Amino acid sequence: MKATLTGVLPIVPTPFTSEGAVDEASLKKVATHAIEAGAAALVFPGVASEDLYLTADERRSALSLVAGVAKERLPVIAGVNSADPAEMVEITRIAVEAGADGVMAMAVPNMGDDCGQWFGRIADALGEDRPIILQNLFKPRGADLSADDMLSLAHEVSAIRYVKEEGIPSGPKVSRLVAGCGPDLDGVIGGGGARYLLEELDRGAIATMPAIELLDLHVALFRAYVAHDRAEALRLYERSLPLLLIQAPYRMRLTKLILKHRGLIACDDVREPLPEMDKELKEIALELYGRANLTAGMASA
Repeated sequence: MKATLTGVLPIVPTPFTSEGAVDEASLKKVATHAIEAGAAALVFPGVASEDLYLTADERRSALSLVAGVAKERLPVIAGVNSADPAEMVEITRIAVEAGADGVMAMAVPNMGDDCGQWFGRIADALGEDRPIILQNLFKPRGADLSADDMLSLAHEVSAIRYVKEEGIPSGPKVSRLVAGCGPDLDGVIGGGGARYLLEELDRGAIATMPAIELLDLHVALFRAYVAHDRAEALRLYERSLPLLLIQAPYRMRLTKLILKHRGLIACDDVREPLPEMDKELKEIALELYGRANLTAGMASA
């Protein structure tokens, strides 16, 4: 994958059937929607895909399906995260076999002082001409690296071409990472569900990797920003924030509520233990989505 990753790189969720299995028909529909809505790449599985709640066989078959849908249309970045670094190496091999064009790998606490060695092993499993996105998340799941730590790691492991910064606040780290871009690093990708997207873009991030339920809006926002239409970018950003506020604690429940509302998935069940959304909150969320949805006439609102 030679092209620079810029734009909106949504994380594709994992739809489940009412019996609890991976719903491959819905997964294919969501991946197709993402391509048609203007995604610059597809990411699967990520945290928003409930990656830690998928079996190895489910991860392999679902990633193969997403890669097949995107083949010769968009690059596919496979999340390879695990609390066990050795398992991350093995998952990387599986991802390559399934057709991934690159991987996103989190620095995790169990890497300890050997981050460089573990990422070197991930790079070896990945092979040449495929990039690593270094995902930096706060503890306890992530190692919460400093900007200087990440820049040193990118210098040590040439396959690391991007950093996805998930910290809160993200701004100062994004600025430091952007300042360090050059031979060792191609760009910085915003995280945190796009809740801080405008600030991250102002600080020099070249892409964002949100959950998928507001993809139409995020693509329009990014395009407006690149076209120097700040008023439109601000308007769209403001439309997204009430929903992203709800998303913060409910996460995939909100994503799947909206995807089911749109007819893209058949069931909105999740495996990850998350707070339940009651009837009143669902009604508010869908009302806010109606106001923020490009396909429902948002552009003329």
